[in-house]
Amino acid sequence: MQATEILWGQYKQNIELYKFYMELIVKFNVFYYAVTGAIVSFFFANQSIPNMKYSLLLPIIMSVAFAGFFIYGAILMKYLREEVFNIRDILKLEAAPDVGVLSVLLYIFSVIFILVALSLSYAVQIY
Repeated sequence: MQATEILWGQYKQNIELYKFYMELIVKFNVFYYAVTGAIVSFFFANQSIPNMKYSLLLPIIMSVAFAGFFIYGAILMKYLREEVFNIRDILKLEAAPDVGVLSVLLYIFSVIFILVALSLSYAVQIY
């Protein structure tokens, strides 16, 4: 009986962690696009100022850092997914949430971050 309670506790903890991660990637994206949008708007409004192109370095660095972080998170999500499904099987549950959806989102956002970084790097070169 105790082993079952421990598994239920672990199962609940994993699901809460999954929900926390989903919320966290939304917050990362809101922060990223707010900062990046403000800096890019400022850049285009003031691009005639010498060395203004260097204002794009922060969004480029953030893009690369977030892409790496999200790829790392997506790779680690497979372990959480395996654990959730293993606990589901042990507890003989019919279904469990597929936390692999988070991996897909993390990869998608990583690609977008990389594309933004490349685009901003190109803008730095041409302006």
